[in-house]
Amino acid sequence: MQLKYLVCIALLTAGGVRAQQPQPVPVPADLRALLQQANANYPVLRQQQELIRAGELRVDIARTALRPTVNLNGSYTYLTPVPQVTFPVNGQDATLKLAPNNNLNGNVSIGQTIYDFGRTDASVRQAADNVQVLRRGLEITQQNLAFQVAAAYFGVGFLQRSLVVQDSVIRTAGANVRLLATRLQNGDALQYDVLTQTVRVKAAQNRRIEIQNLLERQLAALTFLTGNPSPDVSQAITQFDLTDAVSSATQPYNLDLAPVLATNKDVQLAQDRLRAAETEILVNSRAGKPSIGFSGNAGFKNGYPLNVEQPRANLAAGVAVVVPLYAGKRYQLQNQAAQLNLNASRYAVETANAQLRQNLAQLNADIRSNQTRLANLETQVQQARQALTIANARLRNGVITNVELQSAETGVEEAELGRLNFKYQLLLNQLELKRLLGEGL
Repeated sequence: MQLKYLVCIALLTAGGVRAQQPQPVPVPADLRALLQQANANYPVLRQQQELIRAGELRVDIARTALRPTVNLNGSYTYLTPVPQVTFPVNGQDATLKLAPNNNLNGNVSIGQTIYDFGRTDASVRQAADNVQVLRRGLEITQQNLAFQVAAAYFGVGFLQRSLVVQDSVIRTAGANVRLLATRLQNGDALQYDVLTQTVRVKAAQNRRIEIQNLLERQLAALTFLTGNPSPDVSQAITQFDLTDAVSSATQPYNLDLAPVLATNKDVQLAQDRLRAAETEILVNSRAGKPSIGFSGNAGFKNGYPLNVEQPRANLAAGVAVVVPLYAGKRYQLQNQAAQLNLNASRYAVETANAQLRQNLAQLNADIRSNQTRLANLETQVQQARQALTIANARLRNGVITNVELQSAETGVEEAELGRLNFKYQLLLNQLELKRLLGEGL
């Protein structure tokens, strides 16, 4: 198996293993610090937090529909000509204005909705449902961020340990080059053998460069997620000790979805959106309801006979009833659109349930496969190391071909890297399991 193939599988595989009782994922101190940095610095989290604050304000805005409104009003209008009447008084003509040239009006007005048949309550509920959807989205982002940081962190440890294995391969191959060069001088080896082994050293060095490049990319991902230009990953390599035996097996997950549906964040988000769609139906059903309101004002104005220029105190109060009769089928069309949205939300919940069931089945297959291959590789590593020890002894005694030596070296490299790969896979499986169960690290 090629090293590049192994490493790419380990870094790109997103599938995981399900367990009825998930094993605890190791959270070293440096990983915990990285998780805190990610929660503090990741810009998407701050963006969603601001959206939640805006949504909470919209809830308060919706409640204001039942609160009174008070306004200070003032107006001035100049009119000319104005209606007037002329009649004789004591032998002289007197003019009586029926309206003033300078019209003044100033008052304080108040308006209050008395009853709107539940429209405001429905709007408040709708705004609250939208906030809940935003909060659930924030929870999902925080959860995904934590597991992305953990996956990148453990990926760094996996690659660091892979470098240790590759360095061992390079040292062994380099020692064999020196040994074959000595035998060539003594006439016990061919130039072909030396060149072939030298090519193997160069190929191993190139594979080491590939691993180092992948390691730098993982560190760059950690920097992006945490905002830390120099993330501390000093304990990551300890999670992949080459002397460890196979860890206790994670059991396949029971496909009974009932306990998972209550905690899976994606399913919860779909259910929150379904509730929001149901509330939208309620809002649209009450949009065409009547409303009863009180209005009043108190102030000064002129224009009262018989002295139209003199401002006088005035007071007005009343109750108004508004009953919508026709709106061009607007309410009917809004109800139809809301019902279609509700149907789509129901299908979204079914889709989330089906996807969860699919993930469980796929991860059950993954865990069985990874555990079986890891157990086989534990035996293969021991056998490959023993075979290489024998091959090196035979090389020193001059009773082995170069092809046999390369086969022994390749066997150790593939077995070591394969075992690391499947350990990393099982660790990713545990992370994915906790994520789908709605648990945190």
